[in-house]
Amino acid sequence: MSLKTSIAASWAAHAVTLLVGFFLVPLVLSRLGDENYGVWVFVNSVVGYSGILYLGFGPTVCRYVAHHRARDEWDEVNRVVSSVVAVYLVSGTVVVLLALGFAAVAPWIDRWGTVPISQVQIALLILGVNLALGMVGSVYGGILHAAQRFDLVSLVQGITALVRLGLTIALLQANYGLLILAGIFLAVTLVENGLTAWLAHREVPSLSLGRRWITRSVLKECFGFSAFTALRWVSVQMIYMTDTIVIGLVLGPKAIVPYYVGSRLVQMIHQPLEKIGDVVLPAAGVCHAKNDGAELARLLARGMQATLLLAGGFWIGAAYFGERLLTTWMGNEQSWSMSTTVLLILLAAQLVAQPTMIIRQVLTAVGRVRMQALLDMSQAVLNLGLSLALIHWFGIVGVAWGTLAPMVVIDLFLLLPYGLRALEIPAAPLLRRVIAPVCLPLALLWCYCECVGQFHLPDGWLAILAVTAGGGAVVGASALTLEWLERKSRAPASDASQLTAEATV
Repeated sequence: MSLKTSIAASWAAHAVTLLVGFFLVPLVLSRLGDENYGVWVFVNSVVGYSGILYLGFGPTVCRYVAHHRARDEWDEVNRVVSSVVAVYLVSGTVVVLLALGFAAVAPWIDRWGTVPISQVQIALLILGVNLALGMVGSVYGGILHAAQRFDLVSLVQGITALVRLGLTIALLQANYGLLILAGIFLAVTLVENGLTAWLAHREVPSLSLGRRWITRSVLKECFGFSAFTALRWVSVQMIYMTDTIVIGLVLGPKAIVPYYVGSRLVQMIHQPLEKIGDVVLPAAGVCHAKNDGAELARLLARGMQATLLLAGGFWIGAAYFGERLLTTWMGNEQSWSMSTTVLLILLAAQLVAQPTMIIRQVLTAVGRVRMQALLDMSQAVLNLGLSLALIHWFGIVGVAWGTLAPMVVIDLFLLLPYGLRALEIPAAPLLRRVIAPVCLPLALLWCYCECVGQFHLPDGWLAILAVTAGGGAVVGASALTLEWLERKSRAPASDASQLTAEATV
């Protein structure tokens, strides 16, 4: 599949997931109430920390399977997959034991409000089993990513999103809300794992799992690579899970809700942009396997440009219409101004995080993970420290600033220059090719939002969808026009060749 087709397939599935998420968040909140919903988010965040036992093998599967598949080394594919499945069986067992331990000490944690402690304990156990099963199933998802079959991955995501929606509407009630939600998560994981495993075996008919494929040399190679991707995973968990845990421990579960509403919307925006990185990773791995540095540089430039354009567009739209969106989404029973502030701060972080995420994926594809893992851990520690300090002065808004500040410092001033040096790509011409084409579309979008903001818009989703469609048309038309003009005016040389030529001038 081409880059554009792969991204389009990923976005199609995300559109379904986004619509389902938009509907489910207010539905679940209305049925559970602020306190119960806060407890659910808190429990999920705590269990989510067990995700460190993924040990970074997700990118490992994608990188090595893509590499060996490009060379038709099918026995090596079986060795990598079987070895990672074996590791995840052990990790999954540890996750279940940790869930048992946390359930045992849950009565001594005074953060459950009126939720019965027995429900909290059972929900913790179910979520632990769910995470363990998800670990093993993720290997098959890694195979489909490595094969660049994002259409199949998107199909599974769309089906599981609809299953989650149907089960939640049919089953969720306030009395046993935590248990029902945990059970729904487990059921959806089983459906997702079954579909993904079947599709992976169809895509790679020679795929075989078994002890005979597990070798010490493959395990050593995978662990050597995964040690640093695991460190990155721990860092991501700390960055994205720590916020709600800090708020829950310092201010209580109820205070999580306004922060979570803003951050949940950012996650919905973040996910389609993350799909671009998911597409870039296996494509970059193929380029590396074929020693095609020119195509690798072109891939990096295109990915960074696309993510910067989209992240900038989302931030401008949220600056003008964010509070209206949140009020329409969640209802006007309470003010969402605090959530809007959190939304804007966290979206500003995405302006930095998304383009540098493309650099991370390319570095992972070529095996350069050590330095970025250390930088990510530094960012996570700074995030935790700032969040703990600023929450006492600025409340949940201080936690949002504690996420933004380390990201700007680490990603822009350390990761970006390191990544370009490691990939041997000249910085100045690359950044010109990334930044210059997005300036006009974003400026036109700003003018569009300013003009529309002068009018008194009616309440409801129809007005929001109309404004969003208009903004998307402005950005899309201007970006496509600029791309067409560039193609008409430039020589047949590739983008990567131009980067090299500009660097030598």
